Amino acid sequence: MRRANAAACLAALRDQQRPLTIAELAAATGLARPTVEAVVGDLLQTGPVRPAKPQRSAGAGRPARAYAFTADGGRVAGIDIGSDSVRVRIADLAGDIVGRAEADVPAGIDGPGRLRIVRSTVRQAVRASGADLADLRAAGLGVPGILDRDGRITQSLAVPDWIGVDPAARLSASWDCPVLVENDIKLAALAEQRLRAEPVGSTEPDPGTGHQDDLIFLQIGHRISTALILNGAILQGRHRLAGELGSLRGMRWTKSSRRGRLQWRTGRTGEQVFARARDGDQQAAAEISDFCAEIAPMIATIALTVDPALIVIGGGLSRAGDELLAPLTGAVHHMLMTDDKPVITTSLLKSSGTLCGALGSTFEAHSARILGVPRVPIRWHRWPGTFDGPPSDGPPSDPAAPDPAAPDDAGPDDAVSDVLPPDATRSHAPAVPSVPARSTRRMSR
Repeated sequence: MRRANAAACLAALRDQQRPLTIAELAAATGLARPTVEAVVGDLLQTGPVRPAKPQRSAGAGRPARAYAFTADGGRVAGIDIGSDSVRVRIADLAGDIVGRAEADVPAGIDGPGRLRIVRSTVRQAVRASGADLADLRAAGLGVPGILDRDGRITQSLAVPDWIGVDPAARLSASWDCPVLVENDIKLAALAEQRLRAEPVGSTEPDPGTGHQDDLIFLQIGHRISTALILNGAILQGRHRLAGELGSLRGMRWTKSSRRGRLQWRTGRTGEQVFARARDGDQQAAAEISDFCAEIAPMIATIALTVDPALIVIGGGLSRAGDELLAPLTGAVHHMLMTDDKPVITTSLLKSSGTLCGALGSTFEAHSARILGVPRVPIRWHRWPGTFDGPPSDGPPSDPAAPDPAAPDDAGPDDAVSDVLPPDATRSHAPAVPSVPARSTRRMSR
């Protein structure tokens, strides 16, 4: 109960974004004043809370003591690893995005080289936020591959150089903070579910999202990937293989797919096909219809297996909107001989789902390390629209500088002398408002 009270008081101080007196904090949380006084005393020792300027009242008497949330007391990183890029977003302790950096990954790079790029890009993003690596309290990492129960990557077409690698352990050793690692599509799926849930403290669901604890997430871009959310958690299965349809021998979403990569007849990419259909190309329109009819049986099979209320389409093709949703919904619903059929909609986050999922999951899993209090409610609903704003000036980028943390876990093949190519990293501050033991935890639900 004491921890729950501490989480409620800390969330209230954070969300009000101004100093609060004991009386105001009691009113905001519904807790008794003596309880709040005891909790605040603890938070001053363990949490990001500081005394603020006393608040004068309208009547006589001494000004009331006030307390404020110290958002700038630490940093949390969300990292999206792609086959040819690394994207990093840095949040302060309140969850506001305060730093960004992105780096290109050269073709043919090896595993240690990719780790160096991740370290360097995170360092640049943290510096862009006005902090140092020592301020990093936790990080979340989304990777395009299958993870085993220990967090090692066992299969990956996108980053084959990391097969057999435990990136969380390597990076945790470099940064001296916990690092969460999860499949990128699963993180994007979790972010979609959290954003469709009721905001903490609300009395009614957001009419634009509704409350969804179960959903199927389909990432449709150059490939198709799936993830499942049941009862508000990532469905992993006994070996973390739930939803990994690409591991089925002979599995193809379409007959023309090659090693899981979608092939198109009327354009080089799916985006080109949809653009041509939009311009009136009947052959392109027919190909889209055929594509939806071809993938519908597998989608319908998954839907009948888990019976979700919602199917969310993410990835590059989700930007086609109704041009994809209409034929796909028609094809999937045609396959289902049931009265109740799942709603099919597009992602709320488009290309930022993994980043959002990485940050939110890290705040959830490591609340005690980040905020000094476990189970503090996470501000998922503040993140849409904050990941990809226009850049503003930040500290100068130095992608070729050696990473001072790298030697902590560097072997002969991980020497810091092998630096990034010039201009590989782009860092900037965002255009939005602004513990002792080392440990590593992973999303394992």
